[in-house]
Amino acid sequence: MSHLIKPPLKANILIVDDAPEQLRLLTNMLASRGYQVRQAINGKLALQGAQRFKPDLILLDINMPEMNGYEVCQELKEVEITRNIPVIFLSAYSETIDKVKAFKVGGVDYIAKPFQIEEVLARVENQLTIHQMQKQLCEQNARLQLEIIERQRAEEEVRFLLSTTKLINESLDFHDALEITLCQVSQTIGWDLGEAWIPNNETVRLEYSRGWYASEQNLEKFIEKSKNLILAPNIGIAGHVWVSKQLQWIEDVSLAQEASFIRSEIAQEVGIKTALSIPIILNDQVLAILVLFKKTQLKPAPRIIELVKAVATQLASFIHRKKVEAALVKANQELERLATLDGLTGIANRRRFDEYLYFEWLRLFRDKLPLSLILCDVDFFKLYNDTYGHLAGDFCLQHVAAAIRQSVKRHSDLVARYGGEEFAVILPNTTAKGAFYVAETIRKQIQSIKLVHAKSEVSKYVTLSLGVASIIPHTEICPDTLITIADKALYAAKHQGRNCVVVEDLVTFKTKCHPQRSLPESPVHSIQ
Repeated sequence: MSHLIKPPLKANILIVDDAPEQLRLLTNMLASRGYQVRQAINGKLALQGAQRFKPDLILLDINMPEMNGYEVCQELKEVEITRNIPVIFLSAYSETIDKVKAFKVGGVDYIAKPFQIEEVLARVENQLTIHQMQKQLCEQNARLQLEIIERQRAEEEVRFLLSTTKLINESLDFHDALEITLCQVSQTIGWDLGEAWIPNNETVRLEYSRGWYASEQNLEKFIEKSKNLILAPNIGIAGHVWVSKQLQWIEDVSLAQEASFIRSEIAQEVGIKTALSIPIILNDQVLAILVLFKKTQLKPAPRIIELVKAVATQLASFIHRKKVEAALVKANQELERLATLDGLTGIANRRRFDEYLYFEWLRLFRDKLPLSLILCDVDFFKLYNDTYGHLAGDFCLQHVAAAIRQSVKRHSDLVARYGGEEFAVILPNTTAKGAFYVAETIRKQIQSIKLVHAKSEVSKYVTLSLGVASIIPHTEICPDTLITIADKALYAAKHQGRNCVVVEDLVTFKTKCHPQRSLPESPVHSIQ
């Protein structure tokens, strides 16, 4: 979006923690900033409070008796009324937080104890902003869907309008829709000829549409004559309707003034007597002008006028509905985009990583092409956080993510935040050699941005350790194996001194995927 969406004023926040002193600390911290805070000392009360008060955000301690934070979050996500409430996990440094599990059960972020006020407020405001964006998009989506439903109900009131609308909806383009409308209306009301004129706003002229209807072959002479015409405003019946935006009925075209009907001669030759013209209007703008002709003289008939007006309304509704559907598609695409992005770094999140890895695995299995995976970890990131603070740590992760994304050039490659300070790169149709080249490019790119890390044991700047795995997918292994071997290579990179790339080529590696079966050792190549 082009403008910044701020979190709602006085947002409701539910804090769940069995430690009274932590509850008081967080409550005072958030209440002082204008947030409305509710407390729960265990998981059961948290579930009840969430369903009753529908908070905008939940801060949830992981280590609690009876029900831990993971279980509480999982139950929240299983209930419709609380499913979309963002959950930030709370954990102490002494606790081991399973980050993958935290995100898998539905958490959106986590905060480590002891709390830093700037970090807490920044993460809370960030998640409230994302939640507000998603809420607004959902509301917009609902409004668009309601508008479509209301218009569809209106179309169902008249059988003729239903059949005409169905045919219009099946048309290939605007001109085909006009031709279908002219044919349906002319045949229904018993008129002989139908044509349409399209405004050209650049030249301020009316141009003949390629969509038309004629009940007799000799009427095509009139059409051929009309195709060569370009009408100015107030010239001809279509030009008058374009300016007035009002329906016009000419009972006998032979008696009409030349300015009102400039084709009198050819009309008399083919036997045309009566003409009816109506504008197709949307938001006070004329999109087209329909003109119908009859070979017998006919006085204005209210039934015909109302029917043609109804068809004109449906045609305008068709055009508007196409615009609404395009807006709905755009809104859904934006919702999907938000659901697959990491809130901190803006790159793909773990959910998107899992989906894309599975998709590419199946595709490359079919094509018998290699798939490579890079797992990389910021060296000594905990020391970085301890030294510079968590806000600086977030800043570091954002720059690392941007550097990785800049290093990966192909559209088919995916850069994702795997969890915490760990990142992943999926490289379809890439050999181990090619993956090493990308990994080394990433490593050098991280060095070039020169993020100072005084506590690092390998450099005075932030560095990465990278593990690379490459394989041609086949039936005897699964995608998790590729992750496992890449993680093994990453561990080897750390063990060999960090700030290096370790590559493991699995093209000849085969083992069945059993959850409790260990993987055999295979050659690991290190390049530093």
